[in-house]
Amino acid sequence: MKSSQLMKLFGITDVMDLPDAIMDVLFGDAGERNKVYVELLEMNGRDVSYDWFQEIYEYELAERSQKAQLFTPPGLSKLLAGLTGAPHGGQTIHEPTAGNGGLIIAKWWQNCRSVCVWDYSPNAFPVLCWELSRRSIPLLLLNLSIRGIVGTVVHGDVLTQQVFQKYRLVNRTDDPIGFSDIIQEPVCM
Repeated sequence: MKSSQLMKLFGITDVMDLPDAIMDVLFGDAGERNKVYVELLEMNGRDVSYDWFQEIYEYELAERSQKAQLFTPPGLSKLLAGLTGAPHGGQTIHEPTAGNGGLIIAKWWQNCRSVCVWDYSPNAFPVLCWELSRRSIPLLLLNLSIRGIVGTVVHGDVLTQQVFQKYRLVNRTDDPIGFSDIIQEPVCM
């Protein structure tokens, strides 16, 4: 996927506007969101096994000097997914520095492949993600929601426990090929 394709899809002229444009889609009309999701799926050959945004984010949106952002290579994500957690659910997957969700996607994909797609229950594999970068949060939410992943995303600093915003991802029908809705939760100060 190229940044020019994303800019056209989200109606922007500068890739730096992508995070805000994604948030507008995520929290706008659900029907329009679903149309964007279907187009993203088509643009990526319906291959949901990896983070489509990693390369674009890494080269164009990363805040390496300000937030010391580093990215987990896809091969390492697959290896770590294979070493962690039970493949049959019942445990929350915790990712304290989620970025765009590459590690979560690798684990989710491994879990999906461990059973027949119709036997996969998204609600059996909740996630708890923390991410500090305001630019990463929209891509993380999109990456999880388009895959029907459920759980909580905390925009905040995992080390100090400072929370800027919390989001809950809900797959109301527990549909293994459905999208998750995103609910912005109040933050207690």
